[in-house]
Amino acid sequence: MTLPTATALVCLMIAARLLLFARGGAVHRPRAGLFAYLLAVAAGSVGVFELFGLDSRWPQLVLHLTLLLALLAVRGNVVELFRTTDNRQSWLAILLRKEKWI
Repeated sequence: MTLPTATALVCLMIAARLLLFARGGAVHRPRAGLFAYLLAVAAGSVGVFELFGLDSRWPQLVLHLTLLLALLAVRGNVVELFRTTDNRQSWLAILLRKEKWI
């Protein structure tokens, strides 16, 4: 698998996950919805552009800016990106917190 193909698949999975989000009984937040929509469009664009060999620099810039904003919001603490709001923790947060690997 080539790097552009892998990038396309990852971005298409990001877009699909954002599009398949179900808020359940949560309150609708228009700004968050708009942000998620723009992020899904950017990720989907990267995926489609990469698959067809087109220039995907602008959509990638949007994705990189989103990551930058997320990291700024948690002051660079990567583990905080994967913290959940309830008492259970995500498997990735648990893995990142693990101090001893062997």
